[in-house]
Amino acid sequence: MNLIYLNCVKMQMSVIIFLLFRLKLKQRYALNDEHYTALKIRGHKHLCKDCGSIFVDRFNTLDLCSKMTNRLRCKIQQLSLIKPFRHIAREYKLSVTTIDKIALAYIREKDSQHIMYSPEVLGIDEAHLNGSIRCVLTDINEHLLFEMLPKRDKQTVMNYLDSLPDSNNIKVVTMDMYRPYHEAVYECLPDAAIVIDRFHVVKLINDVLSDYRKTLCKQLSAAEKKEINSVQKVLNANRKDLTANQNKKLGYIYSKYPELKMAYDLKEEFREIYECTNRRAAVLKYTKWSRKVKQNFSPYISITEMVNRWSLELFNYFDHPYTNGVTEAINGCIKAIARDGKGYSFEILRGKVLYGQAYKTKAIFSYNKFSPTIHYVTDPSTRSSLNMIQNLMDSYKQISGADIDRLKLGLF
Repeated sequence: MNLIYLNCVKMQMSVIIFLLFRLKLKQRYALNDEHYTALKIRGHKHLCKDCGSIFVDRFNTLDLCSKMTNRLRCKIQQLSLIKPFRHIAREYKLSVTTIDKIALAYIREKDSQHIMYSPEVLGIDEAHLNGSIRCVLTDINEHLLFEMLPKRDKQTVMNYLDSLPDSNNIKVVTMDMYRPYHEAVYECLPDAAIVIDRFHVVKLINDVLSDYRKTLCKQLSAAEKKEINSVQKVLNANRKDLTANQNKKLGYIYSKYPELKMAYDLKEEFREIYECTNRRAAVLKYTKWSRKVKQNFSPYISITEMVNRWSLELFNYFDHPYTNGVTEAINGCIKAIARDGKGYSFEILRGKVLYGQAYKTKAIFSYNKFSPTIHYVTDPSTRSSLNMIQNLMDSYKQISGADIDRLKLGLF
């Protein structure tokens, strides 16, 4: 009796160990309860006595063209937008080509259902993907990838902007200093204010400072070059972000190379222009800065020439304080998806990033300068009615798109 009891205990322990082992595998390799299954179905061929044509049995649950069930095809369609194709192919023992064909057909179906609209703030930038430059458009307020175009030339951008419904709803367009974007927006959206991204402008002056440092190093000894190059990153940093040790190190360098101090101070004065609270103050501060440059530091003359060319669009920032930071972040996510896919076609990549999320989610951050007034309602019946109206409005706002926060989490 004791022997039988011990055998039962051993059996129970074996089952427990097996279950724990399976649970560990499931957690480690994200295993699911689906298993590869092959179905062998005997069909029949039929001959029509009237027309002489031959046809076979039809099965509502099967996709005979792909030799799989419709249920599996739907599953692959959903996974194709959120997982790399090679992972799906390995999991379901299919070829990557088959996954590609299913995904392409699904993306074209989604395209036919896609709802186009005009965002209030449109961001335009480009991404270098698989050896080609693609135009990327975003909804800045909602943190959404709005569209991705195969090219970034003026005509391609104009054709798309002309196709947007109610394009007069677009009030602001953020971009870098790429002339075709500028011309396309002015021709298609004449009432929209163009805002040049402030980070592109600050990057330009940092590049000029870096070039000046390199030119200065050419005139110095190897030891002095090493000394200046040791503060390369510190020179590109903002003064308010420097630590005490970094300030002490810069103070020593400035005592030996006062011209480097002048270059850094002028760079910081230019960056501080963007801290002005209105357009007039910014223009006055820039005017003083440009006079200093002309009198004391010629390397920054190229910056003054750039500002003169784009003065309207640059100073529009102080009336419409938007940046292209959302677009730049989404570009980084798109590049990560393209690298993971190792050779996605443009149509596939566009579909994955545009339809990878069923509906957009509420933006976490806002670039609006002022917040709307909040009205508090105490009457229960009124509050219930307002909630119903808000839910109805939210249902109409559900537009296909890729949210930046979802992209960052790798949900592609």
